[in-house]
Amino acid sequence: MFNLEEFLLMREKRVEIQNSIINKFKKPILVLRANYPGEDKNNFIPKAIVETIKKEILEIFNTDILTTEHISSIEGPTYIFSIDCLGLELKRIAMSLEENHTLGRCVDIDIFDENGYAFSRTDLGGEKRKCLICNNMAFICGRTGAHSHKELQDIIQQKYEQNLKILEAQETLSNFLSNKALKSIVLEVSASPSFGLVSPLTQGAHKDMDFFTFLDSSFAMSPYLKDVSKAGYSPLPLDLIFKKIRYMGKISEEEMFQATKNVNTHKGMIFLMGISVAMSSKAKFENLKFENISNLISEMCKDILKDFENIKSKTTLTHGEKLFLNHGIVGVRGIVKKGLNIIFNEAIDIFESSILKEKNVNSAMIRTLIFLMSSLEDTTILHRHDIDILNSVKSEAMELHSNFQNTSLDISLLKEIEKRYSEKRISPGGAADLLAVTIFLQSIKSIF
Repeated sequence: MFNLEEFLLMREKRVEIQNSIINKFKKPILVLRANYPGEDKNNFIPKAIVETIKKEILEIFNTDILTTEHISSIEGPTYIFSIDCLGLELKRIAMSLEENHTLGRCVDIDIFDENGYAFSRTDLGGEKRKCLICNNMAFICGRTGAHSHKELQDIIQQKYEQNLKILEAQETLSNFLSNKALKSIVLEVSASPSFGLVSPLTQGAHKDMDFFTFLDSSFAMSPYLKDVSKAGYSPLPLDLIFKKIRYMGKISEEEMFQATKNVNTHKGMIFLMGISVAMSSKAKFENLKFENISNLISEMCKDILKDFENIKSKTTLTHGEKLFLNHGIVGVRGIVKKGLNIIFNEAIDIFESSILKEKNVNSAMIRTLIFLMSSLEDTTILHRHDIDILNSVKSEAMELHSNFQNTSLDISLLKEIEKRYSEKRISPGGAADLLAVTIFLQSIKSIF
């Protein structure tokens, strides 16, 4: 039987815990509770819903979460997070979760700043939440008793079951996309001749890695590829998906370095393939066409060049920041900002037409690689060499691309170039990453 006195006491205790966390960490807090009517707020449904949204919060904020407190009481399951984030930004993300997630209407996410101020939806120009059943304001329906607890519980259960179907489809798709992505990554390193890249036959321009290092690195990426696919297959907006996959990418980088004994085999690949897999998954969730993957990538990465803001005031620069400062080269950031248009507009067609004509995957990969080398401001080359060497590589690749358009590849000539590039330590790693993404995207076209 419902005990009102116990309910009020637990509410007071929760508020005390909230205040103690604010006082300890001096940061805003996020309070997650089930929005579940009736006296039994601890049955399976509200518990499962809160755990689902908790997982989303952990993936979105990850290392910004300073502490997590779990309370189990008559109020229902409750989580309190102290998060190193501006209060208004925290409220914006909380509102986005409430409005976009399938179960967002089934939870209350309250945000308090470091002074204990409780943000309102109106602080961000939002309206009060609407009823789960009708279009009226929820607080009006609550006060008037417009809907029975049973009616509301039935709607919540329907949303819970709808989310289960999404998770089932998410699992199936993530298995498919991650396997296709992994196969594409392995195929890329299997291409030969490889113009100074690692292949099964040569270490190319590299002394610290070989084909087997790449295999170790590729399979270390497998869990990441599945995770980013799951992140993409979601009703959440692109900015929250991007927050998730950027953190997943950092974890994957650590796992890569562990697998390769600190050799950087796939850092660029992790970034490019992660975005491509996630947005392919998002396109499937939204029931969009294959071509819309490019638009999703561009929209998600529209602010990515902000990474270069205030670059002149920095005391230490990354390799990419130095290239931007010295040559205005934006590298992979610029490529994804344009929606990987070099792949969608040209590289996939080159790969497909070669497969149709020659029925040879290796030949298709080499032709596509040559095209990408001819078009790309490859920062991997610039990491070891100057802009003149890059321009020389691009010029030679343009000539090869033109000469071989209507004829068979001259393997002897390509092996000579491979030997020369290896000796000069030239390695078009950026083009190689884009080749793998091209293979991946071409391999999934049929499911759209």
